[in-house]
Amino acid sequence: MRLELLDQGQAPHTAVIGCADSRAPVESIFDALPGDIFVLRNAGNTCTHAEGSMVGSLEFCIGKLKSRLVLVLGHTKCGAVYGATKVHLQKKKEAVSTTTALDGLLSGLAVVAEKAEYDMGPMADEEFVAAHAVKVNVFHTIDYLLQYSQAIRDGVASGDVEIQGALYDLSTGVVDFMGRSPNQAELLKSEVSLPPTVLQISMSGLDTAIIRLDQGNSAARSGKLGVRTGEDTALEPEDALKRLMEGEPRATATSSPMRKALVKQGQAPHTAVVGCADSRAPLETLFDMMPGELFVIRNAGNTATHAEGSMVGSLEFCCGKLGSRLILVLGHTQCGAIVGATGTYLANQGKPTMKPGEGYHSSGWNRVEQLNETRFFR
Repeated sequence: MRLELLDQGQAPHTAVIGCADSRAPVESIFDALPGDIFVLRNAGNTCTHAEGSMVGSLEFCIGKLKSRLVLVLGHTKCGAVYGATKVHLQKKKEAVSTTTALDGLLSGLAVVAEKAEYDMGPMADEEFVAAHAVKVNVFHTIDYLLQYSQAIRDGVASGDVEIQGALYDLSTGVVDFMGRSPNQAELLKSEVSLPPTVLQISMSGLDTAIIRLDQGNSAARSGKLGVRTGEDTALEPEDALKRLMEGEPRATATSSPMRKALVKQGQAPHTAVVGCADSRAPLETLFDMMPGELFVIRNAGNTATHAEGSMVGSLEFCCGKLGSRLILVLGHTQCGAIVGATGTYLANQGKPTMKPGEGYHSSGWNRVEQLNETRFFR
């Protein structure tokens, strides 16, 4: 399987934005094998503080890899969203300073907590507000992607791409597929082509990342070679969603006591791993880890550029709040982000330096990629 994926490349049928929480391993939730799903993960499955990384990575997946379904996957008892809710409510009583990347990450989710508080009413306690905020956050991420990516909007408007939300219940292992954002029709009218910080950061010489992950089971369901590779054609969005729905009950049928223990006692991952989103390098599978063992953060190129707040804030949460004492940055051979960066750098040697804002296609992917590539070799 590894050789087929290396020789033929990947063709993930779905891109998933999930949380870094060790209790919510995306491949396991959907009974997934390498090559099927392209996965992005950070604390809170959010675009705040990771705008360029998330948007650019998804545009890479739907544009270059031809995936036609984007799924934003939240989960119950999300530490990032619960923490943001706590900070939001605390700020109403007293001033709260922002001194770490984690503080910035939680502050970036304040809008989610604020809407959840409004929805639940003034009599709702913190637990109820936070539980609702988890759902609000899923659609908040979808709305952000639609508002700030011309490529994603064009794909959705043409019917080539479907973007939906879902919520994973840590207690039961069941995934609630929540459908489209209720704001989709209105957001398709947006004319913004870049997230605000992407243009800002790229102009100062920083860069974006890419992200992916995978799934599969039988040869008939996974691809011509028994696993989805570049030999396989893009799946219709409804077929991709059906595969996710088929995989979730298989995963749910096992390990119920383990899930209940992780919900009741909380997580205590022994290691935080920063890895690449490539569908051929699923981290829990590589290290044969169970849910609860690894806190996973992934983007294209296993890099912190253009996802600095998200990466640093997520790691501060893992080391500070969860007590993990080891951080592992894991690269892999044939990394598409690094290969692309190298090619762009070499192709541009001897050419005039581009001025800020030049060279963008709809999302700024090409320009940001150029900056990313150049940065690796200076």
